[in-house]
Amino acid sequence: MLGGRELALRLPLPLVEVWEELPAEVERLTGEVGLQILGAILEDEVRQRVGPPYRPDPASGSVRWGRQPGYVVFGGQKIPLTRPRVRSRPGEEVELENYRRLQQDGRMQRAVAERIVCGLSTRKYRRAVESVLDG
Repeated sequence: MLGGRELALRLPLPLVEVWEELPAEVERLTGEVGLQILGAILEDEVRQRVGPPYRPDPASGSVRWGRQPGYVVFGGQKIPLTRPRVRSRPGEEVELENYRRLQQDGRMQRAVAERIVCGLSTRKYRRAVESVLDG
């Protein structure tokens, strides 16, 4: 009630249906933004190693070398990603540290370590790993 009068709220959308779809849409948008952030992390490392696009730093000793399909672990899943490549001036592939780190998902390793710390015998390590994999 507002000033002794009832306030009727009319929504043009079916609120229940919108509310039901909201979590899936938020998850999708979060995933897209997350992948954009991961791409920006890789590009930033390339920029630091080589210099800005079309103006490589000759002192860096490296050059951009196109892109290739790859993957990162995001949300516990392997997600395809086109990754930048860098080569040294003599032509050797330069590993991008952040790309290597983004391919590793530390959750499983942390879960196993937590179970070991909580008193699980290291003799039962295989069983611990399997239980983590099973959820």
